[in-house]
Amino acid sequence: MARVAGGSASARERGRHGGRPKVFDDDMIAYARSLRARGVPVPEIARKLVIPTGKNKGRHPSLASVYRVLGEQVGA
Repeated sequence: MARVAGGSASARERGRHGGRPKVFDDDMIAYARSLRARGVPVPEIARKLVIPTGKNKGRHPSLASVYRVLGEQVGA
């Protein structure tokens, strides 16, 4: 275990954090929340958003991802 923790710490120092890239950036979250505040249904919000990076670049996020982002507290 100590070797794994050491490797993770070393990677963090080099700016590597691991895991999947984020689907939503801050601008997308703000846009989705503004649309929801205007009463736009979640499926329509998902169709208006496009994933900016990663394996799914250029595709629309899932409804579950949109619901999750809209349900998160601002600043949490």
